[in-house]
Amino acid sequence: MTTVRSADHEGGVRVLTLDRPPANAINQELMRDLEVALDAARDDAAVRALVLTGSGAFFSGGLDLHSEGDAGGIAQEAATGFSLYRDSHLKLLAFPKPTVAMMRGHAIAGGAVLVLACDYRLGMHGEYRIGLNEVAIGAAFPRTAFEIVRLRLTYPQASELLLGARIYPVSEALRLGVVDELLPPETIEETVLRRATRLGAYPCEAYAHAKAALLAEAVGRVENEAEAD
Repeated sequence: MTTVRSADHEGGVRVLTLDRPPANAINQELMRDLEVALDAARDDAAVRALVLTGSGAFFSGGLDLHSEGDAGGIAQEAATGFSLYRDSHLKLLAFPKPTVAMMRGHAIAGGAVLVLACDYRLGMHGEYRIGLNEVAIGAAFPRTAFEIVRLRLTYPQASELLLGARIYPVSEALRLGVVDELLPPETIEETVLRRATRLGAYPCEAYAHAKAALLAEAVGRVENEAEAD
């Protein structure tokens, strides 16, 4: 059973839903499943745009820090996990077709990074929370995540989220740059699909070329990351 469900909609829109209850926490299985789903969508000419969302009350609660390995294999598991993190997130960030995040639940730490990795980000009004709290819990912040945050946010926004390390109500998501719009629960899915359809109608090669040029410096820094980093 996959942790990333796929469903196709009119207009060539494919919706990928993170589905690892209860919090859609990011572990190696989910990252592998996400890579597989992204590869399939990239190679399918019928897919014109991609929507990423989460099931239940969470978009994603971030990295599952306790699910991998045992005492004898922690270093190897960590190396594998960071490699998977880099590859899966880079694949999402640089996906050659339009990507739209549909945030309808908590997006914490790595979950918020997944939202930011998408080209266009729409959130739902509601009683849930967002934030990048890695510093507060003493967790490493991978280079890939740093580049995604720096690419999407202004310096004051990134500084407040990263260094302040607070968890905010979703009503702050627009001010902090995590989403482009906040929409009512009753219209968000319809609006997201409509916006994705519009983006997917653009000439594919032109969109892919412009996106690759826009991301080139950030992607290059991630790809040139040394093992020591």
